[in-house]
Parts: sequence; C-alpha cells; structure tokens
Amino acid sequence: MQDSKKNTGSYYTPSFLADFVSKRVLTYFESRKRISILEPSVGDGAFVDSLKSFQDLSIKLDAVDINANELKKAAIRWKKRNSNFKEIDFLEFNPKRHYSAVIGNPPYVKKNILSDEQIEMSKEIHNQAKLSEATSKNIWVTFLIKSIGLLQKNGVLAFVLPSELLQVQFAEEIREYLKKEFDRIEIFTFNDLMFECKGQDTIVLFAYKKHIIKGEFFANIENQKNLEDESFILRKNDILIESKVKWTHHFLSSDELIFLENIKNSLKLVSDYSDSKPGIVTAANKFFIIDKETEAKYSLEDYTKPIIQKGFFVNGSVVFNKKDFLDLEKSNRPTRLLQLNNDDEITESLRQYLEIGQNQDIPERYKCRKRNNWYVIPNISKKPKGLFFKRSHLYPKILKNTSEAFVTDSAYKIEMKEGYNLESFIYSFYNSLTLLFSETNGRYYGGGVLELTPSEFKGLPLPYMKVDKNEFNKYVKTFEAKQKIEDILDINDFKILNTSLGLDLDSIARIKKIRQKLLSKRLRS
Repeated sequence: MQDSKKNTGSYYTPSFLADFVSKRVLTYFESRKRISILEPSVGDGAFVDSLKSFQDLSIKLDAVDINANELKKAAIRWKKRNSNFKEIDFLEFNPKRHYSAVIGNPPYVKKNILSDEQIEMSKEIHNQAKLSEATSKNIWVTFLIKSIGLLQKNGVLAFVLPSELLQVQFAEEIREYLKKEFDRIEIFTFNDLMFECKGQDTIVLFAYKKHIIKGEFFANIENQKNLEDESFILRKNDILIESKVKWTHHFLSSDELIFLENIKNSLKLVSDYSDSKPGIVTAANKFFIIDKETEAKYSLEDYTKPIIQKGFFVNGSVVFNKKDFLDLEKSNRPTRLLQLNNDDEITESLRQYLEIGQNQDIPERYKCRKRNNWYVIPNISKKPKGLFFKRSHLYPKILKNTSEAFVTDSAYKIEMKEGYNLESFIYSFYNSLTLLFSETNGRYYGGGVLELTPSEFKGLPLPYMKVDKNEFNKYVKTFEAKQKIEDILDINDFKILNTSLGLDLDSIARIKKIRQKLLSKRLRS
C-alpha cells in the first residue's frame, strides 16, 4: 500500500513499477544517445530515481510538481546538470519544447475539488484537443491530454493511471483519442493490487506516436515477478477494440466476444421492460438519514420517513418487506429520512439538530447551496416497488420492495412498463447470462466492488420469462435458502436459458465459464 497526499490526489508509485516503466520507455530509444523527458507530477521522485540509473544515456529532464518540498528532494537526488525542476501546477506549465517521452503518475482529483482556475484551464486543454467537457471529470485525464500535446512526432507516453480509462463511459472518448494520436498502444492490467488509487485498480499505459507494429495490445500481469523478468505476452484483441466491450475485459478471446455479441443481439434489454431512475439524493446522507435514537433525542418523529440507505443493509432475498425494515431499525441502522418542507415550523429541538449541520458546513455543499432552504431535499417521489442496487459484491441485488420505505441513490427505482410485471422481471434477472453482462457492462474497483451506472443497468440483456405469483413465492423461499448464488443460477439457467430461450447446454456451460472468468478477475479469486 502506498502513502498518499490526499490533498493533491497523489498516490506514490512503487519503485519496481517505476523501474519497469522507465526501462521500457528508454529501451525504445536505445539507438539514441540523447533524449528529453518530462515528468509532469514528480511526487516522491520514483521515476526520477529510476531514470538516473541509466548512466549511458544523456537525459534532459524537465520535472514538475506543485509541491515544493517533494520537488526539492527529487532534485537533490537527481544531481545531474541537464535538468529543470520547476515548482508549478502542470496545468499552467508551458514549455518551449516538445519531448521524446512523457512519463509519470498523474494526480487523481475529481473536478468538483478543483479550483475555479484549474477547472477553466482543464476546459481549455480539452477544447484544444477537440474533446467534450464530459472528458474533464478528473485531473488525471487533463494531465494525459496535455502531455500528449507535448510529445515529439515520434514520442512515447508512459503513465500509471486508474483503470477508469478502460471502463467508464466518459473515457470512451479518451480511448478513441488515443487510437487517433498513436500508432501503438500497450495496456498492462494487474491481478494483484500492487498499486491503488482511491479504491481504483491501476493500469500502466504505453503509447507510441510512431511504431513499426501498430495496434492496441494488452497484457495482464499476475504478480510483480512478471514485470521484473518480463515474462508476459502482449496480445492484440481487435474484436474488443471494434466492439463496445470495455477494455478491462481484454482477456476475453475473440471467439468469446463474438459468441456473447451474437446472443446479446437476439435479446431485449432491461430498458425494454422497465423504467428506472436513481433514488433520493440527500447531499449529506450522514446528516439527513438518522437512526431512531437520534430521531428521539431531537424529537424529529413528525419530520421523518422510512428509508433504505444502502444495499449493504438489505438481506439475501429478492423481497424486502416491513419485517426486514423493522430488523434494520432494531439493529440501530440509520433508517429515518429527515424530510422537511419549506413551510415547516422550526421547533427548538429541530433548530438544535439543524445547527449540527451548519457546524459541519453542510449548507455550503454544492447541492445544498442550490436549494431554497439547504435542509429541504427536493424530488422525493413515491416509494419504489422495485429496487436495483448499483453497487454489489458477489452478485447484483434486485428486489421487490414491500417495506413502504424510500431509498437513496444507492439504488435505482424500478417501474415496469405495460405488459410486464415486477415478479417476473426479478425472477428472470437471475440467470448466468444477465449476470455475465452485469460484469461486462459495469465497472469495478479495487476492493472487488461492481458498479453499474443507470445506462449500464438499462443496457443489460434480459431473457424475460413470465411467472405467476405462486411460482414467484416459491422462488423467494428457494432464493432465501440458497448457500450461494450459483444454486439459483443452476436452476434458472435451465428454466430460462435452455427451456425458455432455447440455448443448448454447451452454450450455457460456456456462458457460466466466461462469467466465472470475469468474476474471478474482479474478485481476484
């Protein structure tokens, strides 16, 4: 685990990874005696230390960092004359030269944490590259785009990056930009969490402006030794690049990708059966969602409504009922939503509680500032009948909600379209094919958490099979009695995929195998 500078979004690079990156870049220039290198985010100087070990090569190094102390320490260790260590925000850095290579580990800072000046500079950098504003959600992307513009015509870029590049929706435009700018792209993913960035998996990107062997190449690294002795194989995956499948899944073969695409094209999607939208956005769950004890302490009973805060709180069933909600309350979970209206009388006890929020600067939060009264949560609609929790671990959670509780935006509220019912929808969801596409559609984080955005959930293929209420009630009992989700899938795959959809047993076995491959990669099992 690396030390971090949370205020600047810097996550330090382990020396073995910096050594691998530096060696691979400098090997590309082995026929040259002199090269120029830019390090746009020096951090603890891991790349500086790696580069200085190459004694036979004359390196003109420009090193930039916003942190004067870190920069000074790195400059002392470099000890070579041919260098320029500059304390400046890289967004403001405007050198008069272009570089043979740009290498480093850019900071990870979301747009809403940046200053107004940084946001404007980022916007300008993305505009110059003819990229949409949607691509500037995090500063690492802006570092990447600006660095590409500082490369020579035959330059190389090598960055340690969050795996967001391979899987989030806004990064699709970035991936297309990389393909346009470089002859050859190499992506290294990792089985071990050898380097973590704010809960994100990390990748290494190498991009070559000019190269004899063109295309997009991928390697998955099992362990540190694979890097140190270079016992890996870079493979092309043209079907992956041509399709909309996320680059995270580069280890799927062309045959597997074609097999899945052919099945997907014959199916309707979640959006064909249902409408869905996120639950309640409070802007400060810890303040607006309270437990029964806090409710009683400040006499807030007249101002609260029942709410499910997160998927972690729901049970292992496909129905969440009033008893389940009462069990949550008894365990002292936060289950009461503070729902105030603009014309509510502010009692003395309510005023005391609101002062707690004011002392925590909650009124200054972006969403609260936009409200007429910071404590009045807008868009609290009717209680949802169906719920899909956007984050999951072993498998996604979709439930029928009979508890009469609201839900936060940790879940998507499901409303069925005419001709379809919620019970059949939930029953049909739990098959190996739909769960497989949950893995390919979604994105995952360092702890093995799977997340699906609203559009990714709506885009899931689902072989809908109608069941009556008696059959659904039996299914609920079977689901609650399961030891693992595969117990349910074994039953439903035969009923839904074989009997109803008409897939042969060999195809179903292949679907199970591919899903297990994706699951094992995400969970690192």
